[in-house]
Amino acid sequence: MTGKRLFRWAWLLAMAVAFTRPASAQAPVPFNGIQAIVNDRVISRDEVLGAAQRELASAARTATSEQQYLTRRAKILEDQLEQLIDRQLILDEFKEKGYSFPESYVDDQVRDRIRRQFGGDRVALTKTLRAENRTFEQFKKEERDDMIVYQMSARYIRDEIIISPKKIQNYYQTNQARFRIGNRVKLRMIVIDRSKHSPEDGGKLASQALTQLKAGGDFAKVATEFSDDARRYKGGDRGWTEEIALNEALRKVAFNLPVGQISDIIEVQGSRFILKVEEKQEAGVKSLAEARQEIVTLLKDSERQRLQKQWLAKLRKKGFVRYY
Repeated sequence: MTGKRLFRWAWLLAMAVAFTRPASAQAPVPFNGIQAIVNDRVISRDEVLGAAQRELASAARTATSEQQYLTRRAKILEDQLEQLIDRQLILDEFKEKGYSFPESYVDDQVRDRIRRQFGGDRVALTKTLRAENRTFEQFKKEERDDMIVYQMSARYIRDEIIISPKKIQNYYQTNQARFRIGNRVKLRMIVIDRSKHSPEDGGKLASQALTQLKAGGDFAKVATEFSDDARRYKGGDRGWTEEIALNEALRKVAFNLPVGQISDIIEVQGSRFILKVEEKQEAGVKSLAEARQEIVTLLKDSERQRLQKQWLAKLRKKGFVRYY
């Protein structure tokens, strides 16, 4: 890269970092300051840049070339402008329909946001807003607008979307590649976590667990007593597990262990594991019963997106949107 191009690339990165400041803290853009007008509301270039600040900063950090950054930047700004237009159309629809909700709901939402983001510390919120050159009133308005957008979307986009068995069947038959699986084992596992025990204590616990199992102890009960991970309360049940999901050392044991047998203690980076394979299944395609819930979720998400686009298209046709 020549010195001139290196300087230009460094300048672009600097500009992307500069855009991570809130729009209200940036110097006004002297050209093309208006990006769009939505009904009687102006969306400025600064507003778009401010809303896109995090994505622009991420693009600047991860881009491997000047052209890649510029391409990403253009797409980010285009998408953000469309989101701001849709948001304003929804807010205007709320107002036009005469909808309302008690301000106490907004106050509750603000308190919840302060609790989640600032640990309930209003002083920390005030410092953050001051650094971003924003007021508490602006912060509260943003929370109120977020509530409006959420409520309006919920009103027009049905939560209870019914997916017919025929649609599920058709999706399964036409998307077989999506449901391909590798070799799998139905696995139970006891984990003695190195972070919770000294090496000596961890070794003793693993030995005690293995001794009980070899004496005929029920694996699920022994796992509940000895295992350190959250699956202990399910008797160490990991369900169907593909090869790719396991550490190399565990994978080697699990896929060579005969069904019904229990492994010796396996040590991996200081932690200790005991495995039991309950079933094995060669690579193939998930059954429709196994894939059903995944398909239902996919089809519901797709339908919600379709309804959302349809609703927003109606709002755009009804309202006034002009680009600059």
